[in-house]
Amino acid sequence: MDRRISGSILSLGLGLAGGWLAWPVTRASGEPVASVPAAKPAVDQTARYKKEIEPLLVTYCYDCHGDGSHKGELAIDSFKDIAAMQGNREVWKRIREHIGYKLMPPADEDQPDDKERKQLLSWIDDAVFPVDPARPDPGRIPLRRLNREEYRNTIQDLLGVEVAVENVLPPDDSGYGFDNIGDVLTLSPVHIERYLAAARQALDKAVHPDPMPRPERKIAGATMDGPGLRSEDGHYLWKAGEATCHPYFTAGRYKLKVVAAGTWGGNDPPKMELRLDGNLVSTWDVKNPMDSPKWYTAEVKIEAKGEHRIGVTFPNDFWDESIKDPARRDRNLMVNRVEIEGPLDGPLPPKPETHRAIYGERRSGEDDKAYALGVLSKFARHAFRRSPHPGEVERYLRFVDVAGSQGQGIEHGIRLALEAMLVSPSFLFREEPVQGGGRADKIVQLGEHALASRLSYFLWSSMPDDRLLDLADAGQLRKHLDEEITRMIGSPKSERFISNFGGQWLQLRNLASASPDEKRFPNYNRAIGRDMRKETELFLSDTLHSNQPITTLLDADYSFLNGNLARFYGIPGVDGKEFRKVSLAGTPRRGLMGQGAVLIVTSYPTRTSPVLRGKYVLQNLLDLTPPPPPPNIPQLGGNHGQNLTLREQMEIHRKDPSCANCHALMDPIGFAYEQYDAVGSFRNDDRGNPINTAGKLSDGTAFTTVDELRALILTKHGGEFQRALASKLLTYALGRGTDWYDRPAIDAITAKAAKDNGRFQTFIRAVIDSVPFQYRRSS
Repeated sequence: MDRRISGSILSLGLGLAGGWLAWPVTRASGEPVASVPAAKPAVDQTARYKKEIEPLLVTYCYDCHGDGSHKGELAIDSFKDIAAMQGNREVWKRIREHIGYKLMPPADEDQPDDKERKQLLSWIDDAVFPVDPARPDPGRIPLRRLNREEYRNTIQDLLGVEVAVENVLPPDDSGYGFDNIGDVLTLSPVHIERYLAAARQALDKAVHPDPMPRPERKIAGATMDGPGLRSEDGHYLWKAGEATCHPYFTAGRYKLKVVAAGTWGGNDPPKMELRLDGNLVSTWDVKNPMDSPKWYTAEVKIEAKGEHRIGVTFPNDFWDESIKDPARRDRNLMVNRVEIEGPLDGPLPPKPETHRAIYGERRSGEDDKAYALGVLSKFARHAFRRSPHPGEVERYLRFVDVAGSQGQGIEHGIRLALEAMLVSPSFLFREEPVQGGGRADKIVQLGEHALASRLSYFLWSSMPDDRLLDLADAGQLRKHLDEEITRMIGSPKSERFISNFGGQWLQLRNLASASPDEKRFPNYNRAIGRDMRKETELFLSDTLHSNQPITTLLDADYSFLNGNLARFYGIPGVDGKEFRKVSLAGTPRRGLMGQGAVLIVTSYPTRTSPVLRGKYVLQNLLDLTPPPPPPNIPQLGGNHGQNLTLREQMEIHRKDPSCANCHALMDPIGFAYEQYDAVGSFRNDDRGNPINTAGKLSDGTAFTTVDELRALILTKHGGEFQRALASKLLTYALGRGTDWYDRPAIDAITAKAAKDNGRFQTFIRAVIDSVPFQYRRSS
């Protein structure tokens, strides 16, 4: 796996004094973004390797990875010089990880001390992964397809309609924890077919090229008055009687349609009479059976506006149990519904607002071509997130010609052209053209329209609005960037950022598929799960919109609860369905790791998982992803006996040298949260066994409670948390994983945020102001 080597490798489990170096970086305008340590003077890294590093590798690594040994297909002495190492950076990333995580040397071998380990890491950073502070590298972002959520939101903002994309488009793959990563957003023939189907569904809802139908209303039989029985199938008249309703009419002509079915009695079907204000309108024999309702239609004229009584009468009830055929013994009538179409006279209803917003008003005397070109040009500017290129829109006029050749009008032709635009690469892909060409791999500033798209898909998961496009058209977006960020964060659309970034960073999406054991946890249900996700989303949203320091996410003594969730947590004084801010003072819950959503997605259906919870803290809050377990590791508890606690089983598991180092990182963190069971309820014992939450990090720092662990993270490892959030935000904003060359940008983001007490909005502004966000490689 391509690790994001952008965060400090100084981890909770290492306790080392340093990690990736900090480097200065500049704003898009050229001024320094933040004051960070200057670059080190030039050093002969080859000489340093021979003098300092190679002896350490010989001592600690060559038994398995040198001098003819190549365990795991790795021989460190096969790299003849630094250039060869730089040519195999993926290998050296893994080497660095294993040294940094204390995964190598194995636990049963001689270990370098912290000073030696730091020396190795420092040299790898300087020699194999050097960065030039004067020429920061923004990295390369591949052409990116809209993912499903971006497509859903873009269609909604563009057309004003919602499409259930999960029922139409294939699911997206994820990379680096997010589903907007360009490298995994492939495009297959199936995607093309599905995008076409989605475009047609959306346009069917948004535009109506045919004349508008007359208004229609439906009155369910189950809601009608009168004798009989009511069900979801309708109003069941099992003896003579009448089902009635009193809809409002304006004066005019109407079609009244009764959808009905019946059962025969003797040799005759049920009769059905339609009455208006007591007057007979029409009579029918209802011959169709109960499983095949049929429309019965009559036209009426309403003379005066107001409520009018519609009656559906069943006059010929019949019952004879002596008839041999049971299907002929009982005559009944089922009124499924009444439909009202009209008024049939007068002007047709106006086209819907979504249609008028796209088609606009046609000027008097304007010919078809000019009208179509105007409509399509306006649409293309929004759909393509930029002004159309010369001649680009004209190509779509051929669809107008196709519709005309089939005898259809101009609005049908425009509809076909809109459909083609919605499956064009300029709509489905996030274009970032390089202005003016230039040499390959040149570092270039994003154009204003590309910047507008990056902003809107970062904060809104959707296309730029008119304000962003207008500023980009005028070349003024960068000049007004700060105020636009404020506006966008304050928009209701920013809740999409909470749902999509937060839902993936914190793994809240996994809650939908979580299935705690019903017998073991009878107090948990799907409604509780939905409320838990809502709690965490509201908490994250409040932290962003009130611009709190990001440490609030870890230590807040409040959350957002409704009565249902408060009862589950055992917190009194909260009633009703509405969520509100609730103090957690005097309770064992603080911050994200005390919220049910996080605790459930880090558990198994029948029990907690200290490994999953420890890994969650490392990976999501400290940006440190432990490597996958070695192959052929037995399942926990396989031969450990039935009477051991989970902690005792884990301690036996860690005696395996191949497991010890990784679990030394994860397990102490996970055990600190053992007083929360697999559904997030607080407990003082585990089925009668006392719960031990004490632990010791691999740097020797001890803690006894989850509160002490939280304090350790905030005080000793707050920098790692800030770098983790900076790395996650940058990954999500760019649609690519961060890498070693992003160190200067992450240093600058965290330095700028630190000057403002680490506030959430400052992190976002610093990400947007960063070189990777503002610039790109030309190829």
